[in-house]
Amino acid sequence: MPLFLYDLPNWLVGLVISGTLVLLSLGGYFLFRRLYQHEFDSEERDIAMSVLGVVATINSLLLAFSAVSVWESFGSAEEALVREADTIGELARDLAVFGSPEATGARVLLLDYAGIVVNSEWEAMRGGEADMTAWTTIDNLFRAVGTIEPDNPRRVALLPEIWARTNELLVHRRDRLHASQAEVPFTLWMVVFVGTVMTMLTMYVLPPTRFNLAMISSIALCMGLVLYFIVAMDHPFAGEESISPEPFQSAIGNMQRWDLESR
Repeated sequence: MPLFLYDLPNWLVGLVISGTLVLLSLGGYFLFRRLYQHEFDSEERDIAMSVLGVVATINSLLLAFSAVSVWESFGSAEEALVREADTIGELARDLAVFGSPEATGARVLLLDYAGIVVNSEWEAMRGGEADMTAWTTIDNLFRAVGTIEPDNPRRVALLPEIWARTNELLVHRRDRLHASQAEVPFTLWMVVFVGTVMTMLTMYVLPPTRFNLAMISSIALCMGLVLYFIVAMDHPFAGEESISPEPFQSAIGNMQRWDLESR
């Protein structure tokens, strides 16, 4: 989906997608009736309605599959974000308790990294991209952790935990970036499009009564609403329904509060 759609209000995106599908369906109906001037008898309409049941069922399953797929991707992205923010909080406390100058320097880099993700990388993730400054900062964080030398039993016990949290942070970062790149594949969009067209075409055998036009509009509206849901969830970090950076902001706030209380 074009990213400019995610800059629009939710209600407007839903109105554009659903309204466009309804208008196209009705416009296609009248164009079909104009070009193919044949009055279908009851037997032909009965056959068409039987075919409609099959086609509509298949298309509904495709739409449902797409909706479930984007919802699961959205949930995976949110889960990866929360795990990464939790790991930042745990690592920040481990480094603060360790207490050496090297650990303090690593903690400063960790705070910088969280700030870069919120203030810079968040915008890049709208298009499924990463911020190279964030990668550089996390590389420097690994180098800083590598300089930490334990000099007493307490610090010897803490260092493996610090390394474990640092490695977890990298894993969760990769999971978050991978989730930001997830989207409905073009092939699936095309299959859904063809299925929707076939569903509407099958209904064009109905005579142009108000009731039949209302039924065509209702089916088109239902499909449009499902398509709107798929579009809204397709990019987890874009649009009004996007994932909030609140877990990262909370981790940053806790680190700053710890520093303030320590001073």
